[in-house]
Amino acid sequence: MQRATAIRFCTLVGAILSAALWTTTTQAQIAFGQIDDFQDNTTQNWTGAGPANVPNGQGGAADRYLEVVGNGGFGSGSRVATFNETQWGGDYVSAGVTAVRVDMANFGATDLEMRALLLFTSGGDWTSTATTLVPADGVWRTYTFGLTTSDLTLVGGSGTLAQALSGVGRFMLRHQTGAPAGIGAGTPVVGTLGIDNVTAIPEPASIALLAVGGLALLRRRRTGTTDQSHVSA
Repeated sequence: MQRATAIRFCTLVGAILSAALWTTTTQAQIAFGQIDDFQDNTTQNWTGAGPANVPNGQGGAADRYLEVVGNGGFGSGSRVATFNETQWGGDYVSAGVTAVRVDMANFGATDLEMRALLLFTSGGDWTSTATTLVPADGVWRTYTFGLTTSDLTLVGGSGTLAQALSGVGRFMLRHQTGAPAGIGAGTPVVGTLGIDNVTAIPEPASIALLAVGGLALLRRRRTGTTDQSHVSA
């Protein structure tokens, strides 16, 4: 009985996720569960000051990743930053995306303080409130950039985060020290950052909410069945 209930629950959650994914792919550019692994030998629409698709990633010689280099000077190319306006633009709310998970490795000599930015939206420009430290040790690690009110700060324009997430024009990852700042305020640095497996996900709290909702629905169905059996008897 317990096993059957678990199977029904997993099936229900899978159906909910599939419906959500179908909805996002028909209504928005961003899609729940999408992943950029750079195995197609391109930058997958990530741009900026010359990001490059390179081999010898965390999975070995055949594993490709995105390399972003900062020269520490002035103007274009001085910062470790890259952005995407294609598959990472669009309606994050409809897509159910509340976080972006990224594998990163710092191959430079200076620790990097990475932030995510939502730019060119109807709700203003938003950036990570706190920095994510990527140590200069060349080790690949997985990081998660939350996209909720507790994670982001408004740094340009006006509006709400919900408005911003409903129509993101540009999603950016960049090194920027100090207090949260707007577009163009990245910190110049001599550094080389590897980026891989950029994935659109819900935060753990969102997953838990989905699971609780599915379990509640199952319980209602079971209760309804039990009550009907009792009436029939």
